[in-house]
Amino acid sequence: MRILMSVTTWDGARVEAGLRDDGFMTTVAHDGIEIFECLDLLAHPVVLVETELAGLNWQVAVRQLRSEQPEASILVIQNGASVDNILAAFDCGADDIIDPRMQSNEIVSRILAVVARRSGFAGQVLRIGALKVDLKQRRVFWGPTRVNLSPSQYEIFERLCLNRTVSVTKDEIMGQLYGVDEGPDPRVIDVFVCKLRDRFVAAGAPSDMIETVRGRGFRLGQIDDSRGRLPLPYVSPGMPVPLDQAA
Repeated sequence: MRILMSVTTWDGARVEAGLRDDGFMTTVAHDGIEIFECLDLLAHPVVLVETELAGLNWQVAVRQLRSEQPEASILVIQNGASVDNILAAFDCGADDIIDPRMQSNEIVSRILAVVARRSGFAGQVLRIGALKVDLKQRRVFWGPTRVNLSPSQYEIFERLCLNRTVSVTKDEIMGQLYGVDEGPDPRVIDVFVCKLRDRFVAAGAPSDMIETVRGRGFRLGQIDDSRGRLPLPYVSPGMPVPLDQAA
């Protein structure tokens, strides 16, 4: 997962370093204006904004981000946020507030919780029929079988799952993999997707699970929601429910 974030304070730098250590890809903006310059290359972004933002008032930045990218996951970074600032952040359209003094696992969990909710999922483990994607562990399963993916393959597939109702363009995938840096020829995405399909077919998934949308990119195909579900235990009328199956 790629995160666009401002780094204009030591707190921002500390959060950014922690996210990189946890395996996230980061694109750094050194002031408020640069955040919006990066948006042209990063669709459906996860954005972290410091309240001590250089070059632009942070509340203005969050409002504009929410206006330009309604689907974005936006979190505010502030050390010891006051109640007034917390309320102001939510009023501006932020999804959550991060205190840089939090443990790294809490920061990661908060970011992933926002991303999952924005994409219509209940938690950090995405479940679509027999498919399971663990955002925190970066692991993918088809039924009981783990699908071993390279880092690039995982990033592409994660993006497809988080945007499962729409097509994802090659430019969006390039932005996910390489940020604002110049990447290889976009045709390399076709090779990544071809190998990605092969990994899932080898795990027993249908060959059309990743669809090519001509002229638009790729999308997650229809997956039977009934596949991979565990049957509910049958309990006859009047029979007590075992404690390990209750609720």
